[in-house]
Amino acid sequence: MRSTDTWTSGEMRIHFNLKQTRESERLTQIMLVTNLGKQRVRIYTRMRVRPKYWCVATNRCNLTGRMTRRERMGLESINKQIERMTNLLRETDNRLAMNGEQMTETMVRHVMDKLLHDEERSIKPLPYLRRLAEEYVNNINRKGKRGHDSSTDTYLAALRRLEEYDRRRKVPICSFDDFDKRFFTDFTNFLYSYTYGRGGERKHYTQNTIVNTLKVVKNLLHRAYDNEVTANDYFMKVQTALPADISEPVYLEEKEIKRLAKVRTLTDTEREVRDAFVIACYTALRISDIRRLNEAVIHNGVITLYQTKTQERVEIPILKEIASLVEYYRSRGFPVINKVTANRIIKTLAARCRIDTLVNYRECRGGVSTVRTVPKWSLVSFHTARRSCVTNLYKRGYPVNYVMTLSGHRSMQAFQRYMRASSKEVMADFVHLLKKDKALPCASGTCSPAVIENP
Repeated sequence: MRSTDTWTSGEMRIHFNLKQTRESERLTQIMLVTNLGKQRVRIYTRMRVRPKYWCVATNRCNLTGRMTRRERMGLESINKQIERMTNLLRETDNRLAMNGEQMTETMVRHVMDKLLHDEERSIKPLPYLRRLAEEYVNNINRKGKRGHDSSTDTYLAALRRLEEYDRRRKVPICSFDDFDKRFFTDFTNFLYSYTYGRGGERKHYTQNTIVNTLKVVKNLLHRAYDNEVTANDYFMKVQTALPADISEPVYLEEKEIKRLAKVRTLTDTEREVRDAFVIACYTALRISDIRRLNEAVIHNGVITLYQTKTQERVEIPILKEIASLVEYYRSRGFPVINKVTANRIIKTLAARCRIDTLVNYRECRGGVSTVRTVPKWSLVSFHTARRSCVTNLYKRGYPVNYVMTLSGHRSMQAFQRYMRASSKEVMADFVHLLKKDKALPCASGTCSPAVIENP
């Protein structure tokens, strides 16, 4: 692919090409092509663009047409980088020409490497990553979606762990090039060995926390990579699909939910939290969606809304257990509850109505797994309601695909993580359904004629 020259000095000419143009949606490298006398030199610039956004006539990214704000910002950044390359090469060539010298391939590569290296080093990595985390809600990701408030806190918490690690390093993180294999190994070991807490009791991070921290760091580095701030892509090789511990392994049986629905409340806030939790137990809504029920469309016994986390549209039938609650708050306005406060209150209410069966669960901290025994109420949170809804509807015998449609799960693997019914419970319910459908033989081993005629 050829284009017009952008400038000429002596015998040197320069323009920019793409490595490939056939696949218009595929990110491809931008090449700097120079003519040094009769020699043509091609150098990869580390910048990537989709061919559909490239203008052959101007050797620049085309900023016209429909595109997301994130795409436009990325294209503008590439164009500025091309201008900087062009100007620096022009200055170098003119300076050499004044001394009677000519540009060589080695000099061109040296100028390019110095420009890219200086730009990467001029940006301090940790402040830049913190800015990305703080602006997470306003930024648009690679799928064209904005972040949401609940994730911002998670990102900032992960950044604080990274900053604490940096403070303890003998050599601080100075460049994006420092995020290499040695960094990820050392940072992971730091997370496993780190302890926190006041007084005599010190705790290690759970494996969930460690895995999620690594995912956040990878995500932020990917954003920096997409913004052309760095060409270091080692983070893509880092494995974060580690087995996470089960931090919330319980669900409430329907009899326990009914007990909680009738528990005595002492304040209006306790009553609103209790009612919101019961609604979540029969809708599988996350607390972020419970907080937005005033924006939902409620018509003909169905709640319709777009989930905050996935932006997927879900239609949830209003079960009889919560019909009166939904109608009550629909006329008065659903409460917008604080997540931290709500989780603290729901534990108090669960303890008050004596949901105190002792349960065992596995906890992995500092790389060591232990089995702990605690009263059930201490593990209850608003996410327990979502898990309870999925499990109880499954136990009722509703098809898995129906329950997944209601909960918004898009894969069986994700759905199974929410299923907390034991194999004994599932088998008991299965046998009950078989008996109800007369699918089992009689106790004597023989079947009545009616059963044979109408199996």
